[in-house]
Amino acid sequence: MPSESEDAELVARVGDGDTAALRELYERFGSILFGMALRIAGDRQVAEECTQDVFVSVWQRARDYEPERAAVSTWLITIARNRAVDYVRRRAARPADPHAEVEPTDDPSPDVADTVAAAETSRRMAAALAELPHAQREVLVLAYFQGLSHSEIADRLGLPLGTVKGRTRLALDRLRALAPTHAFDPERSA
Repeated sequence: MPSESEDAELVARVGDGDTAALRELYERFGSILFGMALRIAGDRQVAEECTQDVFVSVWQRARDYEPERAAVSTWLITIARNRAVDYVRRRAARPADPHAEVEPTDDPSPDVADTVAAAETSRRMAAALAELPHAQREVLVLAYFQGLSHSEIADRLGLPLGTVKGRTRLALDRLRALAPTHAFDPERSA
């Protein structure tokens, strides 16, 4: 697993205009940020837009990153969480249907407190996921954030089914061990 100093070096390279470094940051953190945005916004398209916005922001503001203030993963997760929460708030403030204000529906708009709590839980979960080895994180993201079955994951990754199940079990065990550190309940979050 890459170290925090390696992640910070990637951000510094992005600040110097290195597109390969940006691509590598995306490979390391893109699926985690997408999954967190999806949990907050509940919409795949919005989650994709939020994830893309994060990396556009990183490209534009990489020189502003201060490693002594936060880990790269924390910095990226914070940007992603803020983008997703902002979207949910905008969506709640402006109904998609212009007649919604005239014709009430049975769907209540999302409660801001619930949205903030979900965002905080997602931030903690994403930070814990960032600590998993890539192979374990990859199967969890495909299973829990993209909704794939073990068989579908095995097909997509070209792995034996038993390997996928083993990585999933190891990843979930590791998340349970990380739960106290990141203050989340792995049984409710998964």
